[in-house]
Amino acid sequence: MTTLSPETRDMLHALTWYMTARKTALRAALSFRTPLTEIALTDMRVQYGTYFQNLLSATELMREPTPLPPKSFETELYARFVFPGFQDGKSNYEYIKYLRNAIIHRGYDITSAAHVNGDFLMPVAEPSFQNNATNPANIKTFHAFDKYVLNIITKCESVIGGVIFDTLNNAGVFQATVDPQAAIAEIRTAVQNSHVMPEWAKAMSAASELKPEWFIDINNSMKDRLREALAPCDALNPA
Repeated sequence: MTTLSPETRDMLHALTWYMTARKTALRAALSFRTPLTEIALTDMRVQYGTYFQNLLSATELMREPTPLPPKSFETELYARFVFPGFQDGKSNYEYIKYLRNAIIHRGYDITSAAHVNGDFLMPVAEPSFQNNATNPANIKTFHAFDKYVLNIITKCESVIGGVIFDTLNNAGVFQATVDPQAAIAEIRTAVQNSHVMPEWAKAMSAASELKPEWFIDINNSMKDRLREALAPCDALNPA
């Protein structure tokens, strides 16, 4: 059975945070109803932006060289991120990447154009983005693969978390264990190096017993949180 390295655990904790935060942001974005005050509209704009910021942070983490064994996340993502009338998965991914960049780096207002469905505001997706190539021959345009932002999010939710899960599962992450003794040593080192804990608390911690089975339970809990974070956001399908 594979043993998770500290570097891999750190990467998985970051991934769990990004995918959990994207759910929190989406639930908040979908909670607003018309009529909207200026403050509420600003808050909704922030939450939609935060959704894409965290979602793309997770996919970019998966695309970086990591402590995990060789994987094919990017290839699998492009193969599965296709929809009727939009069969180029790489182009579809580039669209949401440029959408994120516009929101985070250029202040694009994702709620600037919208239709109203009952009391629910439906932001209209920016039709397209172009890359920043200086050579006209290298300019590419990436088109929205749905009219509404919510529908684009629904399609992201239907694919991206599942691709990440399958990639991690194929790498043995959900079957992996930890080295309890190494984990205990890490905790003790972290306590002694803490700039927050007073000396009396460090001394108390050093004298306390740390049981190996605690770290097995912590590892299992971490994997459960990761599974939950990767599942599609249930706010899209309220009970």
